[in-house]
Amino acid sequence: MKRIIILIALGIALSSGLYARVVRPIRLNPGKGQAALTRPVKLHSDNTLIIFYDGAGGKKSLMSAIKKYGATVLYDYGSMNCVAIKLPQGKKVDDAKAHFEKVKGVVQVNYDKILQLK
Repeated sequence: MKRIIILIALGIALSSGLYARVVRPIRLNPGKGQAALTRPVKLHSDNTLIIFYDGAGGKKSLMSAIKKYGATVLYDYGSMNCVAIKLPQGKKVDDAKAHFEKVKGVVQVNYDKILQLK
């Protein structure tokens, strides 16, 4: 009689979802150990900048400055008053950011960020 009651209780528990599931933890870098978790992560591109300019007349002076600097326009986001540029070889991204922030008509200069999904 006890067995029947236990089996019925077990059947009710299993059918109602009140049982415990065993879940294994997920390892981020299986087989690579702690060293893989401590390596530096690159936060932005070394040779690309995103530059926002004033819509009134900022584009003309910005395009002139880009040409003079030796950079190339990767993409022109016309509706957003923004361009993505690629820096020439040998130019540091931090120096270029500081340079373009001083150009007349430039509103903001951002790094081209790299996002990593895990």
